[in-house]
Amino acid sequence: MDKILRQFRRIYSDDGRGDVDFSDQEERLRQAQERLTGRTRELAKAAENLNRAAMSVGFTPNIKH
Repeated sequence: MDKILRQFRRIYSDDGRGDVDFSDQEERLRQAQERLTGRTRELAKAAENLNRAAMSVGFTPNIKH
């Protein structure tokens, strides 16, 4: 029971001192995610173009499961 009370006291008495600022890391992560999303779109478009080109020359996939 004391542990629960201490947790509630800690939550209500926490004034943010000693908190770590992750703003720079969050910004770098956001930029990396944007780059990854862009590269993923480029890859998907290249795959579609490659597939379209292959189909236009008569390629038939030989998929065996």
